[in-house]
Amino acid sequence: MSTRVNPIAERSKKWLCDAMLEFLQEKPYSSITITEICDKAGLVRKTFYRHFTSKESVLVAIIDLMFEEFYEYIKVQNFGPHEMPLVYFNHWKKHKDFLNILIQNQLFALLNDQYVHYLEVMDHLVGTRREYQNEIEKEYMRTMMAGGLWSILKKWIIRGCIETPEKMAKMTLDFFDV
Repeated sequence: MSTRVNPIAERSKKWLCDAMLEFLQEKPYSSITITEICDKAGLVRKTFYRHFTSKESVLVAIIDLMFEEFYEYIKVQNFGPHEMPLVYFNHWKKHKDFLNILIQNQLFALLNDQYVHYLEVMDHLVGTRREYQNEIEKEYMRTMMAGGLWSILKKWIIRGCIETPEKMAKMTLDFFDV
């Protein structure tokens, strides 16, 4: 059964995300109101709540779009485990301004919250060298990897991406002993 995408609904959702991104560049997250987001997007509050439950859910949607961009890219390229960290750091470097905004507004944890799900979705692409005894063990491994990737990314962004994506990829491979 295929799901149909309503182009008008998708456009409205995009406008709300774009409005949130614009406001985040102008002022702190805590100062942004849903009414302001709706006004900037040219939409009514009812439309906002048709797509989102809160301002935070708008940020999660933006993060999800960034992940989808990453996932679509790696899906067609057929990267191996040694190439994946470089692709990862190159991808997030393109979005470093957004990540800095999340960090400045104490919202970077939203990214970590999504990571376990992303790793699960990418499991067939990323693979692993080891077999897991059960699904619970696999979930814990994803949680550990998500936390590690999230932490190293945050540190790199805070440092201003001084190290090259290549250097970060090499360190990550060394840390995960891949």
